[in-house]
Amino acid sequence: MEFNVAQLMKEPTGARRDFTLDDDISELDSGLTPLSPLTGTLELLRIHSGVLARGDFHVTMSLQCGRCLEPVTFAVPVRFAESFRPLTDIQTGRFLSPEEFEGQAEDLTDEALLIDAQHILDITEVVRQNIWLSMPIVAACDYRDPASGDLDPDACPKYTDLLSESALAEPQGTQTPSEAAGIDPRWEALLALQNEPPRE
Repeated sequence: MEFNVAQLMKEPTGARRDFTLDDDISELDSGLTPLSPLTGTLELLRIHSGVLARGDFHVTMSLQCGRCLEPVTFAVPVRFAESFRPLTDIQTGRFLSPEEFEGQAEDLTDEALLIDAQHILDITEVVRQNIWLSMPIVAACDYRDPASGDLDPDACPKYTDLLSESALAEPQGTQTPSEAAGIDPRWEALLALQNEPPRE
């Protein structure tokens, strides 16, 4: 996902380029499992400090359900707007230090947001980070109750089977008061203090 912006950098502020992407991102990140190419549009806009990249993409990902641990499919929107600054002056080839630009120091020195010395703007890392940011923290099956059609993750057959297996695997025995009340046994000694009168 690299773009040569040499000609764009020579044009006045407001000049733009539009691209349509349909890219295979299977090698983008070992922690990601894409089920489709990354598709969408990219706009590159010439601004006074470099190039503003605005992306609007979609990709289908395979995630693990946080309840039944089975694979689930999610459509992930990937939208971003990032400013890229040039590493060198397009006219003279002079190295441009971060101090010559306005903005947050961490953005000005971020290698993912630099246009390199060959005037290549690479959005790969920006796309990778925004995919992670767009995914749900905990994925869950999109299971709908057949009778009502309402979303009801608790009715997922795989999840209820796991609960049943877990209940059968638990050893049967006498529960302590803390276990019966759902209290961590390590805090059980503090229960005795609950009914004591306050000390003067």
